Amino acid sequence: MNDVATDQPSPTTRPSPRACWMVVDDDEGVLHFLASLLESLGVAEVHRFQNGDEALAAFHRAPERFQFVVTDLEMPGMNGLELCRRLRAVAPELKVVLATGCATVCETGAGRCGFFGLLAKPFTAAALWRMVEAAGVLHRPGSNARN
Repeated sequence: MNDVATDQPSPTTRPSPRACWMVVDDDEGVLHFLASLLESLGVAEVHRFQNGDEALAAFHRAPERFQFVVTDLEMPGMNGLELCRRLRAVAPELKVVLATGCATVCETGAGRCGFFGLLAKPFTAAALWRMVEAAGVLHRPGSNARN
């Protein structure tokens, strides 16, 4: 048996153990679904918020910790557009994904508003996984994380 290690990366990717992600949705069922999917990817911390005001307050306490956000559009108080604008004013590199059932929002419009991407509700776990991969917030085991 050959004990020499190869330089080929593992086909399995996992988020950095220091990754901190945020899910914001006023619908408790959607919030649980999204957070559970993200947690199943191996994320160390997934923070759940039912409105933009709570999410923004948590973000301001430690903006450097967060790498990825999935937010609903229509919520009581601060909506997803305003949340994205305020988050990215502090951290322009933050990946914010809009998850909405609003038929009038298109991917181009979401991009113009500062969102990294758009997930049209209802969406599948595979669609969420593709968005996470595209955001570049996954790291191979043993790699150095940005944060």
